Amino acid sequence: MPPRAVLFDMDGVLVKSEEVWFKVCEAAGVRFRGRALTREEFFPTFGQGTAADVPVFGLKCTVEELDAFYVNEFARHLDAMWVNPEARPLLDRLQQAGVRLALVTNTVSPLAAKILTRAGLEGLFTSLATADRVAKAKPAPDLVELACRELQVAPSEAWMVGDSRFDRAAAQSAGVFFIGLGLDGDRRIARLAEL
Repeated sequence: MPPRAVLFDMDGVLVKSEEVWFKVCEAAGVRFRGRALTREEFFPTFGQGTAADVPVFGLKCTVEELDAFYVNEFARHLDAMWVNPEARPLLDRLQQAGVRLALVTNTVSPLAAKILTRAGLEGLFTSLATADRVAKAKPAPDLVELACRELQVAPSEAWMVGDSRFDRAAAQSAGVFFIGLGLDGDRRIARLAEL
């Protein structure tokens, strides 16, 4: 049975900005700990959320200061972000079929809005569940639960599409069917168009 709602992770699913985020976090290391982050530090933790970045990377700042830094620094690199060409056609088809859509991301609202605008995906989501709107970001279920509430669907009526262990853990904890993009889940897909 098709879902009433589909929740999408942003980075790695709708856009790819790992290299952009690496540059941003590298700069955050210089600014908030006196030395750049290395690739070895960054890539295993990609997608964990700002609240985890502060202690994991040993940054001397608050979560709010780091979020503000991320928003400003990321905006300088938006042109380097890859937009999944399959995202807009899929989102349009789902909308036309009456499926409710939500974005579920560990990114904060101001930056998520900039990324969606740059990607040409603004206005497509009924719910924007962003890290600054909940007590705990992914892998906690808070963002997934927020999206379901705002879409007015039960978790059992929703699917979530993500590409990280943080996405999978959040969906599973919330009781939402998880579709892994290049990742094992309740179902695995290799391309977004397979959805």
